[in-house]
Amino acid sequence: MSAAEKKKNRSVLSVATDIKQWVRKHLWTTYIVSAVVLITVVHFYIALFVPPSSEKVWKEIQVSDGMSFKAIAARLQKEGIIRYRGYFEIFGRLQGISRKVRIGYYGLGTHMSMWEVLEALRKGRIIEYEVVIPEGYNLFQIGWTLTGTPLISSDPKDFIKIATNKDFARSLGVEADSLEGYLFPDTYYLPKGITVQDIAKRMVQRYKDVFKSDYRKRAGEMGFTEHQIITLASIVEKEAKVDAERKLISAVYHNRLKQSMKLQADPTAVYGLKAWITKVTAQDLKRKTPYNTYLHKGLPPGPIANPGQGAILATLYPENVDYLFFVAQGDGSHHFSKDYGEHGKAIGRYRASKKKAREAAKKKSK
Repeated sequence: MSAAEKKKNRSVLSVATDIKQWVRKHLWTTYIVSAVVLITVVHFYIALFVPPSSEKVWKEIQVSDGMSFKAIAARLQKEGIIRYRGYFEIFGRLQGISRKVRIGYYGLGTHMSMWEVLEALRKGRIIEYEVVIPEGYNLFQIGWTLTGTPLISSDPKDFIKIATNKDFARSLGVEADSLEGYLFPDTYYLPKGITVQDIAKRMVQRYKDVFKSDYRKRAGEMGFTEHQIITLASIVEKEAKVDAERKLISAVYHNRLKQSMKLQADPTAVYGLKAWITKVTAQDLKRKTPYNTYLHKGLPPGPIANPGQGAILATLYPENVDYLFFVAQGDGSHHFSKDYGEHGKAIGRYRASKKKAREAAKKKSK
């Protein structure tokens, strides 16, 4: 062993000896310091990881706009969600949670530890409801769908009123008399306490996210405005039951518009009269409404539903065919025809098929 290594070892032994001597001289002080450290560690552990109660009691805590983290801590302590408000504020600031807590209602329990409560706030785990708006729903159907959740009252008029407010539509950048067509169908996760105005805003924003500048450019190239494209897309959406037929149905309507033919789209005859269309009658087709394309040439004044992206794209990029007619075949699909003679034959086959099915059903029931 070299002299340097021997010197280093003597130095280490000397330090260790000094510590032992100090501990012997200050034994009680060492015990007290150790006890304080242990108690502090245990205290912090209890504060952070031990729930205030073993009883599972859920409470809804609302964090409102402008509410300070100190006020949040006070509310949580008052409701029995946390034990120590001071520690909660300290840990919240250390984790950066205090600077921004998501607004909304939080479902928190007395059986949760302070750490779990902090995590819920940090991740913004507010109470939300899943709302599915199918493609082709109109604003009246959306209103009724929302009443099936705790988000709005049992009266769909709350949503319908705001969705048909022209000034509100313009405030969202929608140049139309209502939001029909611009309430994009999708799955939404809406927080408890959200207003009908904010629900509508979210749906319109989703539409704006989908209807890209390329779509607007394509519409211009076709000689259409965005509103006209959405209006036609809403008709395509209501008529197309099979996804693969969207572009064909779109082509039929584009072709009829070019030839100044009436669109004669059944769903337009009952828009605003029947929220849930089960059947369009011959009497419906004679109804005098500005939307009835059996009575008026060209597009209706606005959309009759809210089309999805598929219908919008089909309207912007129709199939290159010369069909002018289509008729349902009873299974969701359609038969497409180029002239009225062929179309008449298709109608005859459809009616014969329906008659045959009715007769078979009667025989079976006897």
